[in-house]
Amino acid sequence: MVMYRAFLLLMFSAFSIISFSQDIEPVVLIGDRPDQTESAYLVPKGYLQFEDGFMHETVNDRITNISYSSMLLRYGLFNHFELRLGTDYNQVKSSVSDDSKGFSPLSVGGKLHVTEEKDWMPQIAFIGQIDIASTGAVDFRQKYHSTKMLLTFGHSLQNNLSIGYSIAVEFPENVNYTIGTYTFVAGYSISDEIGTFIEVYGDFSKYMNAQNKFNGGVTYLIHPKLQLDFAGGFGLSQYAPNNYFSFGLIYLFKPV
Repeated sequence: MVMYRAFLLLMFSAFSIISFSQDIEPVVLIGDRPDQTESAYLVPKGYLQFEDGFMHETVNDRITNISYSSMLLRYGLFNHFELRLGTDYNQVKSSVSDDSKGFSPLSVGGKLHVTEEKDWMPQIAFIGQIDIASTGAVDFRQKYHSTKMLLTFGHSLQNNLSIGYSIAVEFPENVNYTIGTYTFVAGYSISDEIGTFIEVYGDFSKYMNAQNKFNGGVTYLIHPKLQLDFAGGFGLSQYAPNNYFSFGLIYLFKPV
């Protein structure tokens, strides 16, 4: 818990030494939320991007998942590489067992630029991350590390349209098999400030029932470096969660 308090203190200390007026460079905010498709674009070198949000998910009539905070810090270390650090503060409410509450394991990783978009070729990025064992609250703590590797793709189309998609493989710590995940999102910019999207996504494995889902949402850029978002969705397959909704923000800045 001391580590998480230090993490939060560092984050808010960074906020206290910056202001909107300092960001005069033409840098574009592109986030990895609220959809499930990770963006193929990186945080610019020298910039820090804070992403956070609330999520309420009804799994079924017995279990509800609540994420009070889904923090992700992204830092542009080089032109083609960003560092990523994240954790969630979750609560699992159940009518058939004791509730669970606390931080999830700390996630550490990076995003690597692979290629720029050109003609029919998409923008491509690779993401790798590790959920560190022995971190997080007791209810969510892992005995072993778990890992995830992902390729994500982005296309800019005509008429304010865009599409993105990703494919990933996960290595959970509690099972001896891998899980594949996929996403496909279509976005439309209503204006320079307002964007919308719809998305299908899910997971698959030889040893588990697939969970296919659909969602949609809207983003609102209230400042060139600050964006708000709202999203919601529902399950498409028998074993997918019933529904969810979320809201959050993204803040891009350059530390002094």
